[in-house]
Amino acid sequence: MRRMTPLLAGPLREYPAFRRLWAGSALSSIGGALTGFAVPLQVYDITGSPLAVGAIGVAQLIPTLVIGLVGGSAADATDRRTLVLVTTSCLAGVSAALAAQAFAGLRLLWLLYALVCMQSALGAIDRPARRTFIPSLLPARLLPAGLALNRLSFQIMLTIGPAVAGLVAAVPGLGLRSCYLIDATSFAASLYGVARLPAIRPGAPLAH
Repeated sequence: MRRMTPLLAGPLREYPAFRRLWAGSALSSIGGALTGFAVPLQVYDITGSPLAVGAIGVAQLIPTLVIGLVGGSAADATDRRTLVLVTTSCLAGVSAALAAQAFAGLRLLWLLYALVCMQSALGAIDRPARRTFIPSLLPARLLPAGLALNRLSFQIMLTIGPAVAGLVAAVPGLGLRSCYLIDATSFAASLYGVARLPAIRPGAPLAH
């Protein structure tokens, strides 16, 4: 563990662009976990139906399968930084719409499914493009550490995200509305990290 810690610290210490991207993505992924916690609870609150909650998975799966076939091609054909800025901005808009409908007290099941579907479709484009960032930002000697840090942020999201969501949802006066609002706000960190990147064009990794 003593040897691993300096190794993992290398990309964060030596490459500010990677550090900003990693921190922003980690914060945003925790925010996303809050929405992932809130949507099923809101659907169940509206319908009282486990089947309706399960249908959320269908709303997520279909665009992932359909748009996912295009996501990799889009990442290969465009400036990845610009593409991710667009998809992240749109994802922030979807989270803001989820927050707005919750604060407005709407109980429209179709709207929740539509927003979840949009979120999944955008994510199917966003994720393949983001995966190209780490090899472009880090030299070969630090690539394993960068990938390990990326995996670490995923584990942080899986453990901390639901815990934070449960705490926020349980606070009187906050509830699910604040889960959505925190998620929408967290995209600011991700957008900042991506906006500070140089252009990452297909086949043109950054010089080190």
